[in-house]
Amino acid sequence: MKRTLLILTLLCFWAMTFAQNMKVMLNHKAYCTDKIQPYIEFTFRVGGTTVAYALNEQHRYEADVLINVDVKKNDSVVANIHYILASETFADTIMVGRPDFGDVHNLPIDNGSYFLEFTFQDVNNPNSKIEYLDAITVNFPKDSLCTSGIGLMSDVRSAEPGDLYVKYGFSLTPLFYNYAGDNVYSLPFIMEVYNTEKTFGKGNKFIAKCYIEDNVSHRLATPQSTLSLEVKTAPVALVFGQFNIYSVPSGNYNLVIDIIGEDSVIYHTNRCFFQRSNPNVLSLELQNYAHVNTENTFVDKITDKKVLNDYVACLYPIATNIERDFFDKRMKKIDDESLKKYFYSFWLSRNPIDPEGAWLEYKKQVDFVQQAFGSKLVKGYRTDRGRVYLQYGPPTDIKDTPMDPATYPYQIWHYYHLPDQNNVKFVFWCPAEVTNDYELLHSDKNNELHDPYWQMKLTKRFNQPEDYQQTQPADYFGNQMDKNWRFND
Repeated sequence: MKRTLLILTLLCFWAMTFAQNMKVMLNHKAYCTDKIQPYIEFTFRVGGTTVAYALNEQHRYEADVLINVDVKKNDSVVANIHYILASETFADTIMVGRPDFGDVHNLPIDNGSYFLEFTFQDVNNPNSKIEYLDAITVNFPKDSLCTSGIGLMSDVRSAEPGDLYVKYGFSLTPLFYNYAGDNVYSLPFIMEVYNTEKTFGKGNKFIAKCYIEDNVSHRLATPQSTLSLEVKTAPVALVFGQFNIYSVPSGNYNLVIDIIGEDSVIYHTNRCFFQRSNPNVLSLELQNYAHVNTENTFVDKITDKKVLNDYVACLYPIATNIERDFFDKRMKKIDDESLKKYFYSFWLSRNPIDPEGAWLEYKKQVDFVQQAFGSKLVKGYRTDRGRVYLQYGPPTDIKDTPMDPATYPYQIWHYYHLPDQNNVKFVFWCPAEVTNDYELLHSDKNNELHDPYWQMKLTKRFNQPEDYQQTQPADYFGNQMDKNWRFND
């Protein structure tokens, strides 16, 4: 039976190392059978050197990890995985390497939003236990164009008997952590596209434009970070490619795929976040800024060092990861002239025609967040709300709750549409109560702070739960948190 990926909100549980040293990695994604039965695919991987080994019935040494996953909806368990994942067996405990071991497990599920509660227990070490809470949304539109999540791979080769991660005749080893270290030079990826025949017609073709962009500025990582693939329509059309990332500098990036019809219209866009470590390669901006000439430019008129430092620091919310690294490590060590060159190159790279106009437009926003969120002690752009406002723009709507009877003051910001995600919300709270410095508590924006327990924290001083996994407080008179989160009137 053919399996197809679904469009979904994808959350990944990365490696967690506790005092007991057991290390578990997993990815979870939603799939569907050709009979439109969604299911979640869980990919587990256990560090072979992080678990204990004991003799089994065959008098060989084996490691065993108890895996339990509860899928909950409205506090009820609607599906469950419960089994023991076993390692290879060895004749003695002095085995070389103790290889990692893993498994792929499928769990049928209907469309909807769920909490996932994970428990991992090393059977041979009663003091080793990992518990984790996450969330996932499964949504399969039957008729409109949609795609799977983008799968990043660490290795692609022809499948052989015994391979664990097999699809389409290939062994596709996931890129756990979505992290490409300095020894990684290529980035294979795969994505499935559905309902292309209904959208473009049978026997026709469409274009998958693929590129790597900076996660903050959305500019190309390098001039070569783009690839166009021609794909035939099919019940399940496959976008399968590979990027050379040798010259991609360290930073946070998105791999983006635009689905484009023959009419040149973009029908769908999908993004996948990943991190790159490549300390030996500098970004183009940092390579070139020292050669910039600022004479007779608007930057040349900035003579106050304190003002110059403030202007450079306020760029942080819209800077790339490399540029932020510059702020953190180099800004205080360079002279004023070099700082001017860097400031000018920052805006020149964003608007070569009118860098001053681009700066002045941004400065209006900086002045606004200073007035709205700043103080004499804290600059507006350094506050959480100021940073979010500058990075993503003004929210579409705000629910301000300064006097809920059982919570700290809080605000929920709602963005209808952002470049890489729709229907995004940020929760800010003020545990100090008497200040205006609201802190970011929770968001469903990719790569932002995500805390499933945010409602419990908002009511922490009034509500002491007996169950540490409880995600929602007991109901009370005047409770508006769920209503505000959903932005219901």
